[in-house]
Amino acid sequence: MADVPLSNYLVYSSEAKEGVGRAVYIDPSLIATFTECVDPTCEVGRKLALQIQLDLSSGAGGVKSGQSVGDAAEFYSDIGSIDQRSVRVFYRILQAECSENSRGPGVYIHDIKRFQNNSAGNCTGLFRMNYEAGHWRAREEPQGSLSTNILRMGSQVTSTGLIKLAELADELLEASSQSTYKTDFNLYHCPLAVVNNGAEYDTPEKRFKILSPEDLAEVIIKTVNTNRWVSNSIAQDSYTVYCYGDASKLLHGALERLERAGNVSLSNFTFEVISPHSPYSPLEKLVQKLSGKANLNTSSTTAVSDVYQRFDINSTSEDSITAFNKYRDLKKKTPNITFADLWRGLDGFLELNEL
Repeated sequence: MADVPLSNYLVYSSEAKEGVGRAVYIDPSLIATFTECVDPTCEVGRKLALQIQLDLSSGAGGVKSGQSVGDAAEFYSDIGSIDQRSVRVFYRILQAECSENSRGPGVYIHDIKRFQNNSAGNCTGLFRMNYEAGHWRAREEPQGSLSTNILRMGSQVTSTGLIKLAELADELLEASSQSTYKTDFNLYHCPLAVVNNGAEYDTPEKRFKILSPEDLAEVIIKTVNTNRWVSNSIAQDSYTVYCYGDASKLLHGALERLERAGNVSLSNFTFEVISPHSPYSPLEKLVQKLSGKANLNTSSTTAVSDVYQRFDINSTSEDSITAFNKYRDLKKKTPNITFADLWRGLDGFLELNEL
C-alpha cells in the first residue's frame, strides 16, 4: 500500500486504558506485515500483540529503545521473547506541541520486523557457494561484488534458529525448482533481523549487525561498475538474481536507493522473485525503472506471500480486489475502527495455516 499520512493511522487496540500511558497508533497498511510478524491466530501471537500495546504505551523512547541519529522523534523497540517470538517495532513519537499533521501526541508505528535466533552464529552478507564432496561450502566475497552470474538472496529459520548456509543453499535451490543445480553461485544471506545466540537481549547496543538496503545496493553498484570496465568488444556479463521470501523487503529498499542515486542501469539484471514477503508490483515497477527485468516466479509459494499479494494495491487479481473491497468497507462503515478490529474483520484473507 502507499505511504499513509499520520492523520490516517488507526488506534492500535481498544485494550488501551483511558489516561494511562501514551496513545499508540499504527499504519493500517501494515495488515500483512502484522500478520507475518505477530500472527495473533495463535496464543503466542496474541500475547505479543498485547505486549506491543503495553510496552509502547509505557516505555516507548525509553532507555531500552533504539533512537535514530538523524531524527530525534524516530525510535525502535524490541518486544517479545526470543525463545518464542519477538519483533522490532519502528515508530515515531509525537509530543503535544508537535506541528506534524497527525492524530495528536502519541506513538505511531510505521514498520515491524521479526527477529530470528542465530544460535549457530551464521554470518550475514555476500558469499560464494561451491559444491564439493556432496555438499555446499561458503566463502565470503572480500571484494563485495558478484563473482558469478547468479545471486540468490534469502534466509530460512527453523524452531532452533537460522539454518546453516550449506543447508540454506539446498533449501533455496529446492524453492526455485533447481535442486540438481551444482554450479557455483553467490549467496546474499540476509535475515532482516537476527539475535546472536539469543542471549544478549537487554540493550540495543548489543544487537548483532542487521543488513541494510544500503549494503545490498553497494553490492549491486560495485558489480555494475566492475562490468563497465569490460571492453566494448566483449559482451558484458548478465546476472540473474533469485530473491526468496522476506529478502524481497531488503531488495525493494536497495532498488529505491539505486533509483534515487540516478545513473544506475540494471539492464543486464533479471530478478526472479519467489514467494515475496511484500507486494510484488512495486518491486517490479522499480526494476523496470532501472531498465532491468523482473518476474514473479511461481515455482513455490507460501501462505505469508499469498497474504502480501492479496493486499497489493496494484494487483488486478480477483482475490486482491475482493480483499481491498473488504478492507475499505470495514474502514468506511466504522470510521473509528481500531487496527485490532480491522485485522479481525479481515481474518478470512489473513490465514496462515502453515504456521
